Amino acid sequence: MSPESRKHDSKSEFLRETVEPFDLEKINTVSELLTAFNRTSFQSRTLAMCTNIFVEMLKDPDRPTIFLSLAGAMVPAGMKGVVSTAVKRNMIDVLVSTGANMYHDFIEAFGERHYIGSPDVDDAILRKEGIDRIYDTYANEEKFGVIENMVTYFADKLATEKTNNVSSRQFLYGLGELIEKKAPAEAKKESIIWNCWKEGVPIFVPAFNDSSLGLAVTEHYIQFINKGQLPLVIDQIKDNVEILNIKRAALKTGVIYVGGGVPKNYVQQTAFLERHFGVPDAEHDYGFQITTDSPQWGGLSGCTFKEGISWGKEKPGGKYATCYCDATIAFPLIVKATLERCKNLDKRKRLKFSF
Repeated sequence: MSPESRKHDSKSEFLRETVEPFDLEKINTVSELLTAFNRTSFQSRTLAMCTNIFVEMLKDPDRPTIFLSLAGAMVPAGMKGVVSTAVKRNMIDVLVSTGANMYHDFIEAFGERHYIGSPDVDDAILRKEGIDRIYDTYANEEKFGVIENMVTYFADKLATEKTNNVSSRQFLYGLGELIEKKAPAEAKKESIIWNCWKEGVPIFVPAFNDSSLGLAVTEHYIQFINKGQLPLVIDQIKDNVEILNIKRAALKTGVIYVGGGVPKNYVQQTAFLERHFGVPDAEHDYGFQITTDSPQWGGLSGCTFKEGISWGKEKPGGKYATCYCDATIAFPLIVKATLERCKNLDKRKRLKFSF
């Protein structure tokens, strides 16, 4: 074949599919909008790709175990209902979260709220008034403190019952039971912790210390040590063993990364950990990420999917997509579009884990 022919064939390969404008007045659902995004460019197309992968995960007859990692301030931002919907509709099987998200969820389960604010406010005034700010969102520190004490008392109870060594998964399960017994019925309906407890979805908090949950247990720890009593310890290595057993039992796995940080890398490393114990082909089969990080600075909170292939965390032939977007915009759209496309989620087998 002549160089001219090769050039011609190559050009035809590149110029094969056209970008297609769409008529918004003919779009009636979120799913239809994201379907149209498949033929657009930039982050609208990656948003469509993430949705396609989520749908494929849920419809895979091999029933992949789906891990959701949750970073950022998603609960203060009003996103707990999106996560709880995914839990209730059997769209995720395991949740890995920052302690902060679970702390704020626990607070809201007992009736306290977050408030619409402004990033332009005088923070010295907020400090004087006992108001904490999360960008454009406010929290009442005094009321948060009262509910936070319940976490300390819960740790006291576990330690008094001689339950002195628990995983974060066990601790969050216990908080789910506490919400069931003590929280107002209306306030707990959209609680992530409560819905995970109710539906049997385990929650792991791999950086437990780095949150107000960790601070509450620290208060318990110091008080018990001062009284000469044996305090409760959150055993994070026990977390590793428990989540490894979930990964080992899965025929396939899919991962969803909302943000990055410790939750993302913790889910990533389950594949690496499984391979460490001699299991071949342990890489995740599917994955999508919503992030605002950039890979060229050496992070992207635990690497790109492509980079993860070099670590044995993702399969070379797997299906992955990354949408560079604020997760408070992208994640609700993906979940809603997926719900519209997956009509038989109630028939999808609910996984049961034994620990």
